[in-house]
Amino acid sequence: MTVDRRAEILAAARLLFLRKGYAATSIADIAAAVGASKATVFYHFGTKETIAAELLEAPFTAVTQLIERARTRQLSPAEILSDYIDGAAETGAVFVAFAIDPSTAGLIPQHDVDAACRRIIELLAGPDPTPADRIRARAAFAAAQTVVPALQEHQGLLDDGAREEIRAAALRALNADPSP
Repeated sequence: MTVDRRAEILAAARLLFLRKGYAATSIADIAAAVGASKATVFYHFGTKETIAAELLEAPFTAVTQLIERARTRQLSPAEILSDYIDGAAETGAVFVAFAIDPSTAGLIPQHDVDAACRRIIELLAGPDPTPADRIRARAAFAAAQTVVPALQEHQGLLDDGAREEIRAAALRALNADPSP
């Protein structure tokens, strides 16, 4: 029950932060959205900043987990791109909303995003890549990263059709079989 309640609170906060913005969302708003008391929200998270921190950490955690899965399970490039796009579409909306809100700049965690991106590109290029393989891998990853502006254009939500378009463009750039 505790894990479910935590997840409910996070989901409600995510939607409220996307709809109203971080500053305009109160703990009372979050509590009301899940049919709980403010004390319940405070019990699970302590502060609104703690909720934001957990939501903002999710994209980085998802990328780290993807890199580990790709490495240990030897995912295909199509699977890597598909997982990246879906993960970014699910977790990236809050990050995008916070990144464009100057009042939340101090809440965004600092990670070596460039290193993670380089690692994904290496995985996409495959073992012993040629210069052409590296170029296609970079192009495919750049196409996959269009999730971010697409999220901005669609108020933080991407439907399956938009995800599929991004996935298809990334796979075309990689010159890979489009089936994940």
